[in-house]
Amino acid sequence: MNRPFTVRDALAAVAIFWTVGACLLVAAWRSGVAEDRAHRAPTCSEGQAFKPVECQITIDGTMTGLTHDRAEMDVGGRRATARVTLSGEISDVRGVPVRVTLYRGKVIHIEGQRLKIDTDDAPASSHTALRNIGMFFIVGGAVLAGVNLLLGSIRRRWAAAR
Repeated sequence: MNRPFTVRDALAAVAIFWTVGACLLVAAWRSGVAEDRAHRAPTCSEGQAFKPVECQITIDGTMTGLTHDRAEMDVGGRRATARVTLSGEISDVRGVPVRVTLYRGKVIHIEGQRLKIDTDDAPASSHTALRNIGMFFIVGGAVLAGVNLLLGSIRRRWAAAR
């Protein structure tokens, strides 16, 4: 059952590849927009840091705990908790000074000694990977289908010449 694609099969494969690629490109675009909004957000005024306002601010803090799914810290005199997704071994970070970036009142980034964590609330920063994978599906689908059609045409001509 090693037959080449028919033209209809090749077009269906290209359509599937292009659909997946287009979805990934839209996801990359949306991810980029969300990340740009966070980077371009105005600085929070006094009292806005922990409110769901379209602003961002970076404040000094101290880590009070870190697990594979949660980061806890004291930030600006308040206790803050952020959902994180970490793997591997986690060292004790209690008392480590950190710089905490808040956007829309939520912790999105924690940075300090031996720490550089984007929280689960951070706008996605994977738009480059999504864009590259999306382009692979769009270009790769067309190339694979085209190569298969070309090989099928060569096989048919070779079989007819026998």
